Amino acid sequence: MDLFNYTISIWNEAGIKLQSGASEELILEFEKKLNFKFPKDFRSFYLKVNGFVDFEWNKNMFSLWSLERIYEEYKFDQNLDYIAFCDYLINSHSMGYMKSRNGIFMNTTNEKVCETFEEFIDLLNANSDKLY
Repeated sequence: MDLFNYTISIWNEAGIKLQSGASEELILEFEKKLNFKFPKDFRSFYLKVNGFVDFEWNKNMFSLWSLERIYEEYKFDQNLDYIAFCDYLINSHSMGYMKSRNGIFMNTTNEKVCETFEEFIDLLNANSDKLY
């Protein structure tokens, strides 16, 4: 089983409410609104699951956002170079992309957490210290 399907099965077993996958058209619509092209692995995952329902979180208090929430949070962020897609502890800090740099970053430090979304999911599953 691949990492994304494995992760979805873990979340389903934990009772986390997940949104149905986004359509390719919806992803394209939000890419246009954000003026940002999501990496292939992010797109692949979001075709399966469009984040958690509302403010659901996993056992470690991380919440993976829907495309709609990604855009809503982006509109109110002061840093328009940063596109968050996940938060910890009710927005204590978030993880996301920088338009100007490759990789995934933590908003409180602007430090790179990892290179890819797939790597991020792996860190999330392992409850890695890199996410804190």
